[in-house]
Formats: sequence, structure tokens, C-alpha cells
Amino acid sequence: MNIALLVADTDTLVDGNYLRFANALHARGTTVCICLMDSLALGDSRVTATGFTLDGIVGTGDPFPARSRVNLDEFNIVWVLSLGFRHNFLDKVQLLYSLPKNVRIVNSLDAIMHLKSKYFMASHPDTFKCPACWASTDPATLFAVMKERGGRWIAKPPAGSFGRDVYLLTAEDPNANVILEAMTGPDRDHYCLLQPWVAEIADGEKRVLLAGGKPVGQYRRMATKDHRTNVMQGARTEPCELTPDEAAYAGKIGSFLRGFGAEYVGMDLAYPWVIEFNVINPGGLLTIEQLTGVDLTPRILAGVLPEFS
Repeated sequence: MNIALLVADTDTLVDGNYLRFANALHARGTTVCICLMDSLALGDSRVTATGFTLDGIVGTGDPFPARSRVNLDEFNIVWVLSLGFRHNFLDKVQLLYSLPKNVRIVNSLDAIMHLKSKYFMASHPDTFKCPACWASTDPATLFAVMKERGGRWIAKPPAGSFGRDVYLLTAEDPNANVILEAMTGPDRDHYCLLQPWVAEIADGEKRVLLAGGKPVGQYRRMATKDHRTNVMQGARTEPCELTPDEAAYAGKIGSFLRGFGAEYVGMDLAYPWVIEFNVINPGGLLTIEQLTGVDLTPRILAGVLPEFS
């Protein structure tokens, strides 16, 4: 087995999941190439990227070794662990779609295209419970929904991350219209997603890691400075367990997501509400080890890559 990990370009190697995966795979005799997502290109009708092949264990803070261009169709598996620059995301996905069918992509491109978006979540009410959603490029339409229904609302980008541009609003907030206008852009060319505030989030969210359709670990995130439970926005983390109902629920959802080719997913759960799926590079592996002393890398790789078992 040989595998290419597509990661973000950084000055040095960072412990962003991919180093753990790369070192564990290399130790098992797998040929591992760490490539840059934003280096994807087409050369003589073949999809290429710049990267380097591991010839030993690499560590956090190590400089990137010399990179060369490789043909991605020579790998059994390509694992996408970064979106790279957002403005050319569609080009990169289309390049990856042109790889031969015998190259397995983790997570699948369908999963990356659709599960990353909040729109998908609203379309499967029989599988999981998601807050009702409105989305529009018209701030007046969104404000009218808030005013008619009352209560507190979350406004956020449909495909945002790290808790950026996530606002808790009411129609009585004097800044509500201004925020909705900013979210939809000066030319009303950006979509803004609107959802009712879920009271269960006040008790925190559980980030549940799913590998191969099964929950393998979790931790709780509690908001501290505002309404956001994102670690990047200062949320507090603590170890936790899943209740039997939560575990069964997570297993059901994991099997459903696996049907879309989503093998490694971070699910944000405020039971019974599913708040978000992260199918690119779910955070939590390092956090769980810091909280519990357990490194879930082997369990994740065994779930995602049966060849690793």
C-alpha cells in the first residue's frame, strides 16, 4: 500500500493529525508521501502534486524536506487533509475527480463537496436531528424570518470553520441587520445560514470522532468568552463519555456517513442535535490525548484503512 496525504503548506511540519498518521503508516511499512494540497496541477493530462516521501519518522517543527513533483495516479490512496486556498477549491476537487477510479480518496470527494456544507444536514431529518435552516443572499429575507419567529438565532457561513463569523442574534439587536448585510456581502453574492439557537449547547458540545462508521473517541467543549464552543475561539475542553443513547446515535450516523464515503468525521453533538460535521481534518486527536493520555491514531487508521488492521 502507498498513500499520499494532501496537507496545507506551512513553514515547518505541524502536528495536525497528518504527522501522526504518516509516522504510524510509515512504521508499518507503508510508503507515505506528504503532498501540498495547493500544489495540485495537471501535467501531460496526469494529476500531480509536490511532496516528499518519508524515509524515517518526522516530528513537529521539522522543516519540510526537499519536495519534488509526483503523479497521484501512482498511489493506491489519496487522503485529503486540507482544503487549501478556498478560492480555488472547486478546481482542486475537479482535478481529484479526474484521478483513475482505482485511486481511493479519503474522504470521498462527494463527502468533501456535500458534507462540509450545512445544507446537507437539513436534508436528512430521518437520520439525525439538525436545527431548522434558512439560507439566502438577501439579508432582508433572513431578518424577516428572525422577526416573525422571535427568539435567538445563529447566523453563520454555510461552509465556515473554526467558529469564524458565527453570530448569536435576535431581531431586537440593533446590529442584526448590519451583521446580515455583512454576511451576504456588498453585492449580495454570499450565502448566510440562519438557524434557531439550540438551548442544549449551553451544556456544551461533544466532538465525536468517527472512523470507519464507528465512534472511537470524544471530548466536551464548553464556551467561555461568548456563545461559541470552538476550541480556536477559547472554548474549554474536558474529557467525557457518550451515554448509551448517544453512542447508539453516533453509530447510526457513522454508518450513514460511511455510505457517502465519509470514513473519518468529526461530529459536533449537543444531543439530540447534530450541529456540524467536519470531513476534512477533524480536530480532536491531539486534544483527546492531552485530556486522557490515549493516542487514538491506531484506532482511526484501522477504521479508515482496513489494510492497516
